[in-house]
Amino acid sequence: MSLPIMGMILFPLCLLFWMNPERQIQLVLIGGIFPAAAALILGGICVQPSLVPGLAFLSYVALQKILGARYPGQKEVMYLSGPMIFNGVWAVFGSLVMPRLFHNQVLVWPQKADAAGTQVLLAPSFGNISQDGYLVINIILMVLAAQYLTRNQIDMKKFYGAFVVAGWMVVFICFWQFAARTAHLPFPKEFFYSNTGWAVLDGQMAGPVPRINGSFTEPAACATYLTGVIFSSVWLTLKGYKFRTIKPLIIAATLSLCITTSTTGFAALAIGMILLPFMVVATGAARLLGRLGQFAMIGAVVLGMSTLIVVTFAPQVVAGVQKVSADTASKKDTASYKERTQADTDAITACMETYGLGTGWGSNRSSSLVPGLLASVGIIGCIALLIFDVRLMLTAKTALTVAPGSDYCLVIEGFIAAILGRLIAALTSAPTIGMPDFYVMIAITIAAIARVRMMARQSAITPQAPTALAA
Repeated sequence: MSLPIMGMILFPLCLLFWMNPERQIQLVLIGGIFPAAAALILGGICVQPSLVPGLAFLSYVALQKILGARYPGQKEVMYLSGPMIFNGVWAVFGSLVMPRLFHNQVLVWPQKADAAGTQVLLAPSFGNISQDGYLVINIILMVLAAQYLTRNQIDMKKFYGAFVVAGWMVVFICFWQFAARTAHLPFPKEFFYSNTGWAVLDGQMAGPVPRINGSFTEPAACATYLTGVIFSSVWLTLKGYKFRTIKPLIIAATLSLCITTSTTGFAALAIGMILLPFMVVATGAARLLGRLGQFAMIGAVVLGMSTLIVVTFAPQVVAGVQKVSADTASKKDTASYKERTQADTDAITACMETYGLGTGWGSNRSSSLVPGLLASVGIIGCIALLIFDVRLMLTAKTALTVAPGSDYCLVIEGFIAAILGRLIAALTSAPTIGMPDFYVMIAITIAAIARVRMMARQSAITPQAPTALAA
């Protein structure tokens, strides 16, 4: 057993703030930007930094539950979380049953690539147990955090503040690493990459340009997180919400994403730009189309000026940009792209060969989100997740109508945009999203929606009379 530097920082903080559950939740959001680090190493098992404050929070709330504490929005939270809870139960059930039911009948890619790097016949494995453990903890954390945050005296806005701080920290680390790789500044790899269970890709190049992964395991993972930050900042700015530093964060996070040179990030941003006008209309905010046009013009001016400065003072960067663009355009011809595509195809095949039931949670490793879910939890689990998404979006839309412009709406719209950004990126290059900070973002969103629904019922407020609640 060893305690890395990250653990030396987090464990004392969690002990210090054990009686302050809100601070623990903020630490989960900030700890989520360090997935390549470990807070504790137990043999071959590495504890993620965000899991330490998450477990500290769960211990506090569990003690309160044992002592008989109840939170005002428990029923609302259970209603909103119901499909996700069902999916978790189904995933655990499938991990126990499916590898035995279809034993040696289906080929799967194991969770960690073996020495041969080939598919293996489906059988019960340690991956079922370990992945079940992460999933159960994450769902329990989501539900209990959402319940706790329905308390009236909690300021929901400060959690979005923690998310913004985390976004700025990622930006700082990305540019720090870029300076380290170009100007040879000191960069504490031992601190950021202490997780021995992950292969950290921190030395990749795109022609003459270094690929930046920041505090994450690879450039694509860093770009996925930054996509959520950009989506959230842009959406709140377009909607006219006032929150310190999010406007400059848009530019800083976009530049950080660019130096990752991640195709995943570029594709997610492109999809976001295409979806943005439709989202504006779909949310009933068509009046923002004019603001969207102004936003695009400002972005074009900033991009043009930045390009002119770079071409004038650093012409060597142009060759690097051309190389990155060429590599991105020819991505489909690379061996890695073909391997990823094959893994997704094999995942869908495994789903079909199990009659849509899936191979069991933790049995198969894919390249992108949808094939991974189909292979793991099957059609039933995917339908449950779809119901959860639809229920969350419909209730969020109602909450935005009931309490327009309130802090609750800022939190709901800000975190939903961040979640959507990470989901879009995961659709292209992530088999699953299993970080505790992602589930905490969902929990905060659920809690904000539940608070609005409870207050609307208590005050008998309808969507036509929102002023009392909004104030």
